[in-house]
Amino acid sequence: MKGTTHIIGGLAAAAITTHTFNVPVQEPIIFYTAALFGSVIPDICHPKSMVGRMIPIISISLGRIFGHRTITHSLLFVLVTMWLLSLVTFQNAADIQTGLVAGIISHIILDAMTPRGVKLLYPIQTSFRFPFSSQTGSVIGETAVCLVLLGVVVMMYI
Repeated sequence: MKGTTHIIGGLAAAAITTHTFNVPVQEPIIFYTAALFGSVIPDICHPKSMVGRMIPIISISLGRIFGHRTITHSLLFVLVTMWLLSLVTFQNAADIQTGLVAGIISHIILDAMTPRGVKLLYPIQTSFRFPFSSQTGSVIGETAVCLVLLGVVVMMYI
């Protein structure tokens, strides 16, 4: 999936987190911003991604060591991120922690909707993907996914 699709997915994940799972949010703007940022973090392993272009030294290093859609698209990454974030305490930390994790999970789910899938159980090299898929960058596929995600967001607020 492309960056814009991931950002819309992060927004949808944040809406689902607050409305479906009734997660309390102290500062919605902080929570939603964290979710949007979290939705692009897993692509830090790709130098041409939004976040990869911002911090190329980390992106290139991760890409060379692990490859794309491996460690940063895995449950291990989610768990390590949750653990590291649990060590941080400051005002609104819970909103940032929950938002980032919701965004990261949305990213992994969306990339599992591509033919390549993700290495969800990294370091195990098995790729996981949904039975239905959309080619990354496909105008029809990306548009359909974005429309469904926007529909989810709208439904959460009606």
